[in-house]
Amino acid sequence: MLLTHPFDRGAFQKDKRYRLQRLLTQEEDKLLQRELTLLDELRALIVQVDASAQDLALLKTVAHQMKELFLLVVVGEFNAGKTAFLNALLGEKLLMEGVTPTTSHIHILRYGEQFQQETTADDSLLLHLPVEWLRDINLVDTPGTNAVVQRHQEITEEFVPRSDLVLFVTSADRPFSESERVFLERIRQWSKKIIVIVNKIDLVEDAADRQRILEFVRENGRALLSADPQIFAVSARKALQAKQQSAVKGAQPQGDLWQASQFAPLENYILQQLDDRERLRLKLETPLGVATRLIEYYMQIVNERQTILKGDFETLDTIEGQLLAYADDMHRDFVYQRSRVDNVLYGMAERGDRFFDDTLRIARILDLVNTEKVRGEFQREVVADTSREIERHVSGLIDWVVEKDYRQWRSVVEYISRRAQQHVDRMVGSVNSEFEINRQNLLASVGRN
Repeated sequence: MLLTHPFDRGAFQKDKRYRLQRLLTQEEDKLLQRELTLLDELRALIVQVDASAQDLALLKTVAHQMKELFLLVVVGEFNAGKTAFLNALLGEKLLMEGVTPTTSHIHILRYGEQFQQETTADDSLLLHLPVEWLRDINLVDTPGTNAVVQRHQEITEEFVPRSDLVLFVTSADRPFSESERVFLERIRQWSKKIIVIVNKIDLVEDAADRQRILEFVRENGRALLSADPQIFAVSARKALQAKQQSAVKGAQPQGDLWQASQFAPLENYILQQLDDRERLRLKLETPLGVATRLIEYYMQIVNERQTILKGDFETLDTIEGQLLAYADDMHRDFVYQRSRVDNVLYGMAERGDRFFDDTLRIARILDLVNTEKVRGEFQREVVADTSREIERHVSGLIDWVVEKDYRQWRSVVEYISRRAQQHVDRMVGSVNSEFEINRQNLLASVGRN
C-alpha cells in the first residue's frame, strides 16, 4: 500500500506561506509547470502498460509534492541514533527515543507556533514544532529499516521516493551492516542525493580507529552509490547535551562538549549550505529521479513485450508460410484426387457414345419408339453404377481432405504450443488442441458441387 502524503490535508493546504511557489522566479515556475505536465504524460503512458496502482499513486504524490516545501527524510536502522540526531538538530529532546522498535509511525516535523501533535488519516504522526528553520523545510523521521518489524521497512521504502534529500544515519559501532547496504541500493535506484551520517562517533576513542571507520564507510558508499558520498561523523548525544547547556537558547553552542560532538559542520550544511537555491534544485530533481526509475522499469517491460511480439510475429510468419505451402500441395494433389471422379464421368460418357452409336440406327427404328425400353437400356448400360462410384470417390476425397487438414492442424498446434511454453506465465487461456469438423456438412457441400 502506498501512503497518502499527509501534506495535502488540513491547515497545510490553507496556509499559502508554505508553498514552494513563493521561492520561484517566473522561469523557474515555468520549469516546474513543465515537469508537472511531463509527469502527467508519463502517468498516462504507463497506464497503457498496466502500471501498478502504487506507481501511479507515487507519480501523483510526487507531482503534488513539487508544490510543497523541501522534504528532508531521515532513514537508518533501528538503534542507529536517528531520533537522537533529530533531537540534536532541533536543539531539544522533542522526539521520544525508544529502546525497542514499538511504533510504525512516520514522524513529519513541521513549523508551528507551539508544540502540537496529531495523527493523520494514513496513521502518520504530524508534529508542529516552534523551530524557526522548519518554516522552509519539512523533516521526516522514518521507522528503523532492519526489519525487526517488517512493516517499518515497508513504510520507509514507500516514503523514500518522495524525498528531496536523504540523510542516512549509521552507527559508528556497526557501520554499514548488510541490511544497510541493501537499503542503500534501493535508495540509489531512485537517484536520490544521500548524505551519510556516522553517529555515535564518541564511542570510538582512538583517532586511528575513527579514521578507519570513516574510510570503510566511504569505500562502501562509493561502491554502492557510484560516487563519493558526503559523510559527517557526529555524536548526536553530545551535541544535544551541548545545546541544552548553552546559556542562550537557539544560539550556537560553545565549549569542549560541542567541539567533541563534531556536529557543527553537519548543522551548517543543513541550515546554511542547503539554502533556498540548493533546496529548489534538489526538489526539481526529485520527480526526475522518480520518473527515470519508473521509465527504466516500464521500458524493460515494454522491451520484453516487444521481444515476445517479435517472436510471435516470426511464429505467425512461419505458420503462414507453412499454410501457403500446404495450400499449394493441396491444390496439386486435389487434381489427382478429383481425376478419379473425372474418370468415372469419362467412362460414362464413352458408354453413352457407344450406346447412341448402337441404338440410333435405322435397323432399330421400331425399338426407339418404345421409350421406356430405351430409357431402361440407357440406365443399365450408360449410367450403371456411376452415381455410387462418384459418391464413393467423393467420400474418399473428403476423408483425404479431413486427414490432411487434421495432420496440418496438429503440426500448427504443436508448433504454437512449443512457442507458448516459452511464456507459459503470460498465457491467457490455453492453446486448443482439439480438431473439430462436421464431416456431414463437408460431404453435403462437396457433393453438391
